[in-house]
Amino acid sequence: MERFEDRVLAACKGLLAPKDRVIAAVSGGADSMALLQFLLDYQDLLDVSVEAAHVDHRMRPDSGRDAAFVARFCRERGVPLHSFAAAGQQTGRSEEWGRQLRYGFFETLAGPGVKIATAHTLSDQAETLLLRLARGAGVQGAAGIPAVRGCFVRPMLEVTKAEAEDFCRRRGVEWVIDESNFSDDYARNRLRHHAMPAIEAACPGAEAAFGEFCARMGELAQYLRARGEHLLVSAAAGPDAWRLETLAAAPAVERAEAFRLLVEAERPLRKGDIPLLEALLARGTGAVQLTNSAALAAGGGLLERRRFTRKTHFAPVAAEPGEYRLPGGFGLRLRLLEGDECEETIKFAKTAKKPFDNYADYDKISSSLCLRTRLPGDMFRPGGRNVDKTLKKLFNEKKVPASRRDALPLLAAGSRVVWLWGEGFAHGLRPDEATRRLLVVQPLDLEHREEKQ
Repeated sequence: MERFEDRVLAACKGLLAPKDRVIAAVSGGADSMALLQFLLDYQDLLDVSVEAAHVDHRMRPDSGRDAAFVARFCRERGVPLHSFAAAGQQTGRSEEWGRQLRYGFFETLAGPGVKIATAHTLSDQAETLLLRLARGAGVQGAAGIPAVRGCFVRPMLEVTKAEAEDFCRRRGVEWVIDESNFSDDYARNRLRHHAMPAIEAACPGAEAAFGEFCARMGELAQYLRARGEHLLVSAAAGPDAWRLETLAAAPAVERAEAFRLLVEAERPLRKGDIPLLEALLARGTGAVQLTNSAALAAGGGLLERRRFTRKTHFAPVAAEPGEYRLPGGFGLRLRLLEGDECEETIKFAKTAKKPFDNYADYDKISSSLCLRTRLPGDMFRPGGRNVDKTLKKLFNEKKVPASRRDALPLLAAGSRVVWLWGEGFAHGLRPDEATRRLLVVQPLDLEHREEKQ
């Protein structure tokens, strides 16, 4: 078998271009330290520049140790470091929360000629495959972790964790050990500690076999996508219309891929989408709503994509106490409480352990507020995070559907968003013992007749 360096170098040559800025995502663990050291060793040969990025999720009390370790390593070697830390202790957060925080930060670093390199290994690939199969994945899921996804590249998918650790030892590179990796609290850890050793004992070389399987599934996924595209071309009866008869006559697996393409043109595929579209095809009439502005409708022998405009913007208005009914099914009730009512409301909220997302100290807001939807240049500082974000970046991080973003109401002072639907008030506005005037926003979901406290 080729040594670690040979396989990672071959992968890098296929993933990186000369003059790329390569930002290594570094946690401080053995895998990411091996990746960073490898890139430093071979940056001249690859003709790239190397930087690093670290996210302190603060999900562990000692997470600052990892951040300090990475910062020291980068400082000693002159590596530019991009770092981000969550605001406040985040103990008890899920792995998925951490992943979204991490990738949200990495995406802010992306740009022309920038590649974000992550240290996923063959071992991670095998674990991901088993978890996805256990959850009912199809061909797309069985393809595992892709070597390329947008700006993200993964040059270590053909080497194991053990090989990454061996490389670090040979190069004299230290790494930090995350004690939570030894716990069985997480599904991936249980798989790593128990299932994978048992599988390897029964079938030596299983990790490599799983990696090869993912590669074959990736090729199959590409083939099926091409077949789905071909089916849509064959069935086309217009720019946004397809003959039901042609779709029905196609193999189910090709038709499913065609449906996937139609849905993903509007939003990510969901588990129940293809069965819904199969039922629509069988009936020959009806519709499946995809977003607020798009649907797939059957009738007259055709499947049609229908897009329609729904008014979501509204003229900005001064935010005065009262109830507002807004386009898109949204509504707000604004209240300004003073004196005893203010004190009693805060006391009740604390006693009932209600979140303070929609409560603000009105005197901490420096200027008059406007009720409107988003505008270019809007900035928001999410509660508890103490970092400014554009609404576009925040919506990307939160995976807010594109069709919904222009409809979400907000309160703003100029381009500074003070309150945002789904997020609450900005960081730093929380009421405290000195609060004398309390601004309360009560979101109203008018479409579902539901009040959100």
